[in-house]
Amino acid sequence: MYEWSTPVLAGAAMAVGGLILLGGSVALSSDPVGLVLMAFAGLLLLGFASYSLLLRPRLRLVTRPAPELTLRTVGGSRTYTPADVDRVRIRQLRRIGRRSSQLELEILRDPAVSTVAERTPTDEALPDTALVVLNRWDLGADPYDVAEVLDDAGFVVVTD
Repeated sequence: MYEWSTPVLAGAAMAVGGLILLGGSVALSSDPVGLVLMAFAGLLLLGFASYSLLLRPRLRLVTRPAPELTLRTVGGSRTYTPADVDRVRIRQLRRIGRRSSQLELEILRDPAVSTVAERTPTDEALPDTALVVLNRWDLGADPYDVAEVLDDAGFVVVTD
């Protein structure tokens, strides 16, 4: 079994930072604008911390007896088999002079539709899919390493 999620230490650091900002806003209550800004920033950090600490593990792969991929979101957990996932792809992005990679999961809404491995280039009818994008922060690991494990488990991994 493999599990990927945001590191606990990062979530805890955000929670501590949020509490410090909330405490600082109370200490600076003589400045109303500073109080509002610091309280808002503290609440945002606490929200991000709770998001990263409560959605654990973000992605789980069970390989036995059959491969199953469980994705945990705010709406709950859902489990998918390789037949439910159209493809897994790594996207390399360049933003503000920095390269980052993302893991894209295209999940079939109708599992009866064939996967990308079974379609020919002349097929015009593309299946209805839901796109899930996970980055290094969500996974707590390099998306390339996660894609390699998913490929070994039998999921269709497409490289650009």
